[in-house]
Amino acid sequence: MFLKFQSQEERIQYGGSCFFELQLCKSSQDQSLENILKQSSNWEDDSLYVHGDKPLYSVYGPIFGNGFHPNMTEGYLDPWGITYYKQDMIDEIIERALQSKPEGYEVLITWLNEAKGYNGFYILGV
Repeated sequence: MFLKFQSQEERIQYGGSCFFELQLCKSSQDQSLENILKQSSNWEDDSLYVHGDKPLYSVYGPIFGNGFHPNMTEGYLDPWGITYYKQDMIDEIIERALQSKPEGYEVLITWLNEAKGYNGFYILGV
């Protein structure tokens, strides 16, 4: 379910641009939430990808729970936009994944443990 690519060419050969992207937040922690939400980009090589035909929203939505949206609201994973999860939310997400153990959870947990070294992570919708 979760994919990592060595280059953008490899990602394009796999399936074009129809991916959810789980992206490390590399902004500093002293920035406002509004600024953090403006700093995501697309197609990072250290991101984790889920092809759009996989059930990320229905299977993993409850595991990710509420995150932050660019309109400064907190809510469920937005499959068409950006959802940001703070660093201190990662352990709870890992715990929910360990409890339900959906397809690919081991890959996700490994990546989330890496995300603890950053200012959280974004999920960029399809």
